[in-house]
Formats: sequence, C-alpha cells, structure tokens
Amino acid sequence: MAEKVFSIIEVAEQDGKWGYSDINFSAGRTPDPPESGGGPVWRQVSPVAIPGSGLAAVGSDEDDRRVYYQDLNRSLVGAAYEPSLPDGRWVGYRAFTAEMGAPSADVGSALAVTGRLGGLRVYYFDDGRLDGGRRLVRLEEQSREWTFAVCADAPRGSLISPLAAVTTGQGEYVYYIDGRGHILEASWPGVAGWSVTDVTSGVEGCPTPSPLSRLTAAGCGTDSRLVYFLDENNRPVQLEHVIIAGTKKKPEGRVMWQVRNLSAFGAPAAAAGSRLVVVLTAEDHPQLYYLDTDRMVVEAEFNGHGWEVNRAGVAADDGAGAPPAAAGSSLAAVASADRRATRVYYLGAADQSSEPPGSDNNLIELQGAGEKWTSRRLGAELDLPDVATAVPSPIAAIYTSGPRVYYVSEE
Repeated sequence: MAEKVFSIIEVAEQDGKWGYSDINFSAGRTPDPPESGGGPVWRQVSPVAIPGSGLAAVGSDEDDRRVYYQDLNRSLVGAAYEPSLPDGRWVGYRAFTAEMGAPSADVGSALAVTGRLGGLRVYYFDDGRLDGGRRLVRLEEQSREWTFAVCADAPRGSLISPLAAVTTGQGEYVYYIDGRGHILEASWPGVAGWSVTDVTSGVEGCPTPSPLSRLTAAGCGTDSRLVYFLDENNRPVQLEHVIIAGTKKKPEGRVMWQVRNLSAFGAPAAAAGSRLVVVLTAEDHPQLYYLDTDRMVVEAEFNGHGWEVNRAGVAADDGAGAPPAAAGSSLAAVASADRRATRVYYLGAADQSSEPPGSDNNLIELQGAGEKWTSRRLGAELDLPDVATAVPSPIAAIYTSGPRVYYVSEE
C-alpha cells in the first residue's frame, strides 16, 4: 500500500465558478505523446504537511495569499501565492525552523495569523524537545524579513489549546488556554517584550472554560476586543474588552473586561468541543458560529441593540436543512467583500443511505444572512481530495477576490 501524502488543498470560487488546487504539488505534462502513456505529472513545490497539522491563512484585496502549516520536520511553513505571475501560482515557501532557527511546532499545535502582508504575525506552540514545550512563539514579518520570539515566562498552553490573534489600534493580542483552564492574553507592546494577563482570573464571574473548549476572537477600532469560548456546560460565552468614558466623578474613565453568557439570549448549548468562529459585520458587530448538539450550525449575532440567535443549519434551503456536520468537524467562516453576508464551511456527516455509503469528508458551504441560508455540497460537486481523517483536519477560510477554503488532505 502506498504511503499517504498529506498536502494542503485550496478550494476557491473565482468569477462564479468553483475549483480546487493542491498548493504543495504542481501539475505538469510529460513531453511524450498520449499513445506512449504520457499524462499529468505532479511536481512537489513545497514541503508536505504532517498529519494533524495546524492551519492558518491570510490574503489581500490584490489576491496575494499566505498559508501556514507544519511540515514533516515540525517546522512551521509559510506558502506564498503571487497573482502577478502568469496565471498566478504558488511561488515559494519559508520553512522557518530550517531557515532561521525558529522553534519547531508541537504536533497538532493550533496556528493563528494577524496583520497585513508585509507585516504579518504568526503564532504557534513550540514542541519543546528539551523542556516540555507548549510555549507561545511569535513570528514577525517586517518588509519580508522575519524574526521570532518565544514567550518563555508565561504559562504554557494546554495540550489542545486553541489560539486566536487580533489587532486593534492599540496593538496585537493573542489568546490561548493554559493547563489550569485559564484564558490568557499575551500582547507584544514592542521593545519591552511580552506582556501576559490572566483574563479568567481578572474578570468577576467569568465561567471556567470546558476542558474541550475551543476559542475565537475578533478585534477592531481603537481597542475593541471580543473573545469567545464554551463553559463547562458547553454554553457560549463572550468576553468583551470595553473602554468606559470618563465622568465628572471619574474623569479618567475605565478599561475593563465584561462577561456575557449568550445562553441568556437563547443561544443553545454547543456540541462538546465545537469549534467557534466569529466574523464582523459592516458595522463591526460580531456574528458567532458554532455547532449545536445536533451538529447543526448556529449563528448568534449582535445587531447593535441585542442578540439574535439563528439556527442557520436548520433553516437552510427553505427549511429542508443543511447537512449536519461530521463528529469532530472543524468550522470556518468568512464575510463577503461588503461584509453583508457570511459563508460557513464544515465537513458534512456521511450519508449512509447512498450507494456506496458516503464518507465524513464532504466539504459543505452554508451561505447567507439572517434567516435566509443555502447549502452546497462542495466535496461531492467538485470531487475534492479526501480530507485527512486520522486527526480531524482544521479548516481555514479567507476572502480575497472570492472565498477561499483550505484543509489538509490525505491521498
């Protein structure tokens, strides 16, 4: 049996048409005529992924793209797409451990990226081959030159800790969960190095995250920060960093974190360990997406006055419902260019009524806003390469010239 190869698949909509490509392999043709057996030849152009690799992506309005993952040597790799070249192509990569001595990534480490091309920040947990690992590592890009820094004195991430990174007018912030189940905020003020805050301990009444809780965050404006997680009953919780204006009695004002249990607004409990993703509307209002106990997509949206809960998966396709997610499915969401609509991506559960029975690797798109949603079985429609199933593959999504979705495949 041939050894499986794990690579990164990009699924994209361009000019209304969907297609996919493998960013680690380029398809070419042999010079031989067809009758001599010539045909497509795949040439490896970047290191292949490790099973269970983390995944993060970022792009620009000009359609430049960067995708980050782990290779077989556990080095963090950044693959680059340059649209200015003929037909556009994945033109190169950086293997940060081999090239600049950055710590290798822990197996299954989550990845987070923030910033703009030319000034990116990438975060991951190191593998600590000498000291136990799970230390936060920050890669910084300035004018295409990279440096790294290790957050050596902060609590280490839990074995399954997620990562979320945001940027506001005040700076950059990254969130993770330590071995005690506390949510930590690490920021990089500049030459002073790391600053780490235990958000859980600093917020009165903050619930303890579930041991399986995922985490997501959003930032905007001067210093608006929103962090989401699941409590011990798998209910979604929002932590909001707020700036309270000064008054006559307290002219200096206040900066504080506030906690809000979204179940109080009708948000149902999530499936244990459900991924959480958040996007911001054109008004910078949060829309949170997760899977409920039936593994259907739920949207909890702040409309500027209060919270609305939409069972997007159940309501999709005029009430027929979108396919439920596979057990352990990842989740990704991206707003449209005008941020008036959202696309949510996940892996659909196997259709056991089909002949032969389906598999849990059918990429689903759920598109819409409010109560109007439609679903699309991209996996079946495009005959996509199999999603890696030994360890549930993360899904990453960005919007450049159109929606682009990334996952780890096994072939």
